[in-house]
Amino acid sequence: MDRSLKHSLVMGAACGLVGLAVGLIVRSTATGEGYEAFPLYALVAGFLTGTAAWWLLVARPGAYRGRRGALAGALAGLVAHYVCWYLMILGSNICYWLWGGCVSSLGEPPVDPLYGLVGAATLSLVSLLLFGWLTISAGALIGFILTRRQGR
Repeated sequence: MDRSLKHSLVMGAACGLVGLAVGLIVRSTATGEGYEAFPLYALVAGFLTGTAAWWLLVARPGAYRGRRGALAGALAGLVAHYVCWYLMILGSNICYWLWGGCVSSLGEPPVDPLYGLVGAATLSLVSLLLFGWLTISAGALIGFILTRRQGR
């Protein structure tokens, strides 16, 4: 496996673990229904954004510098909120289309994926206010540490 891809996957895995931890907190504290799978969406979002940010900003250009790693991690921690909510919207739509489930308490279908682009942005603003300090700073710290370890 290519070294830069391997390094990107390591960053993605680390960010995914942060997403899982935050997702478990959200699931345990959220009021209402529909948060059962939230930790899975948060894990996948962290993995995808961490891998992509690391690949684009650090591994592909071969720029294993602390500031660049911290920036990639912080960016992953920021963008993961939007990706997580959009994945949740897509998951609800798939559940509705395939099994007729995942309806609101009033029996309404989930927001469609096109409108979900805006809905995910709104929801991510709220989650950034509540958990952004944690995901962005954890991502930056992980990115900084990984540049030191992988840059050798």
